[in-house]
Amino acid sequence: MKHINVIDIEASGLHFDAYPIEVAVLINEKVYSWLIKPEPNWLHWCSAAESMHGITRERLLSEGLNAAQVAEELNNLLKHSDAPLCSDAVYWDSDWIDTLFHSVKQSRLFHISSLYELMNEDECKSFDHLKRQLALSGKYRQHRAKEDVRLILDAYYEASSGL
Repeated sequence: MKHINVIDIEASGLHFDAYPIEVAVLINEKVYSWLIKPEPNWLHWCSAAESMHGITRERLLSEGLNAAQVAEELNNLLKHSDAPLCSDAVYWDSDWIDTLFHSVKQSRLFHISSLYELMNEDECKSFDHLKRQLALSGKYRQHRAKEDVRLILDAYYEASSGL
């Protein structure tokens, strides 16, 4: 079992114009998370997505940090990490991180890997099953990045250790 860092992102929807609204990373068992204030050209908002994550656009405008600050903090946290940064939805999460960095004209200094690349076929199936079970356990608030990174890591460790 390999030590990993985990990233998860909540977004304004699943549309091609969607943007990141919350990002969390779990590094060495510590979680860092940010709500992101929408950039002026980030307009897409999906009410179905809002009903899942429970974050309103108004909350982002009042409590969110500006995108440049979030990008800078992510780079500072992750550029020197020895453990891989993994996502269980690398296509979506990479796209939203790229949206974040592109919008503020910053370079991303870290790479996001697929969590599934670290596991064999049986471990991948086990991970998916364990993740669903943990999600239903009531221990985690689903669709909030801060909770999802913990859920993902717990499912990964259980699947990888063969528990």
